[in-house]
Amino acid sequence: MTAVEQATGTTVDALFRRAFRVFADRVAVTSDQPGEEPWTYRELGERTDRLAAGLHASGLRRGDRLAVLSETRPEYVELYIAAARLGVALITLNVRLHPDELAVIVTSAAPAALVTSGGLAPNAEAIRDRAPSVTAWYSLDATPGFDPLPRSEGPAPEPATQPDDLHVVLYTSGTTGPPKGAMITQQAAAIRGLRLAQWFGLTPDDGFIGWTPMFHCAGDESLYGTLLTGGRFACLRRADPTTILDLIERDRLSWTLLLPGVITDVLAEPVGTRNLESFRFAIGYANMMPTVVEQLTTKYGIAFCDAFGQTETSYVLAHGFSGPGTTPHLRKTQTPLVDVRIVDPDMTEVPDGTPGECVVRGPGLMAGYLDDPKATDEAFHGGWLHTGDVLRRNEDGTLSFVDRVKYLIKTGGENVYPAEVEGAISGHPGVQEVAAYGVPDERWGETVKVAVVRAPGSDISADEIVERCRERLAGFKCPRYVAFLDAADIPRSTTGKLQRHVLAARGADDSERVR
Repeated sequence: MTAVEQATGTTVDALFRRAFRVFADRVAVTSDQPGEEPWTYRELGERTDRLAAGLHASGLRRGDRLAVLSETRPEYVELYIAAARLGVALITLNVRLHPDELAVIVTSAAPAALVTSGGLAPNAEAIRDRAPSVTAWYSLDATPGFDPLPRSEGPAPEPATQPDDLHVVLYTSGTTGPPKGAMITQQAAAIRGLRLAQWFGLTPDDGFIGWTPMFHCAGDESLYGTLLTGGRFACLRRADPTTILDLIERDRLSWTLLLPGVITDVLAEPVGTRNLESFRFAIGYANMMPTVVEQLTTKYGIAFCDAFGQTETSYVLAHGFSGPGTTPHLRKTQTPLVDVRIVDPDMTEVPDGTPGECVVRGPGLMAGYLDDPKATDEAFHGGWLHTGDVLRRNEDGTLSFVDRVKYLIKTGGENVYPAEVEGAISGHPGVQEVAAYGVPDERWGETVKVAVVRAPGSDISADEIVERCRERLAGFKCPRYVAFLDAADIPRSTTGKLQRHVLAARGADDSERVR
């Protein structure tokens, strides 16, 4: 029986407490801030015990909710673990949201307390009058107007958490609509962390470059996978490429996520005299930027994992690894402890090679959407979680991502998946990134438009892009409009995911039409 299989029925709190014992003298958490000393596993365990005891003395109990609005920092990690110890569910808030958006989430989630940190305190302050459930306002630092987190030298309460207890609520990125709160239980969190550790062979010698926000499943799961295996979790306030490379050298870090936006910044950063031998792999979306990924793996001599997943399932539900300096491997192998089917709208499994919706089930999935039974029922229609992603099962059993169901372009009665168009264009060395989406058309109802970011020094034209598509795609799939944008003008979610719906809302004009 594998470690992942043994995780069924356990809690993430139990696995954290085991790590404090087994890896006591190893470094657990580091920071990008000057003067912030690293914490060992023993120190992290002692700190979380005091914090758990203080929060318990303040009145927080198993089943309560605690909202957090903070950048990634060591105190956030500490709070994560202390809440797990108490069975208190964390409501993780997106730091980029407007106060009006935060107020909607906090009012709905009804946490008993809210924790923030200095730079984000004004946004927390702005929602005080719209958060009636919040009776305690804390800060992770000495922010005026907020109480310090309560700590106690007394013994921490005995763990009373159960596998089905709610551990954390992660809000979806909102790439296809308003964000919803995905409920992750103690057991699901444990399985996600152990599955990640097993799949990537994480050991105590590994370390994670933690620029990914903790309110996203990538930051959340990577914390589990790192601490459960005795590695180092480096907290970064933001995704600065210079800091990322400096910390890789300083803390001997080995893996991270590199998503659109961040990946090009890291690629452009000079290595200089840094020793980056510890850096061994990155995770991201290779199908969006294959040329950039190949350049990155060549420059740094690392492997790249093209991942498929989502908040509701885990950010690595399936992946394909490519070695240093090689073309990204886009066929994905599913991870353990998850069942995957590729089905038509009637939930009938489609033949190999035929696109269909990916539906999944397994103990690492979300338990549902917070206080939204209608959305939960829709997501679990037929007893399987509907991902909303179109995949194809290959003859060798691997999976290939096709596109999101909601991104489908219907032009003249024909279906076009944007990823098909993007795949035809993205391999050109003059293209750094491409996004395809549908825009209204009087004759066909809808037609294809692409937004292209040229590679540095490239002068690729709209005619060249369309000609490349005509060589590879049916005529109705070829773009009728081409817009050239700077990378900064591509709308993204907080984790770098392309927001096609924002591009589509901009429409198209005659100056972009391909003649």
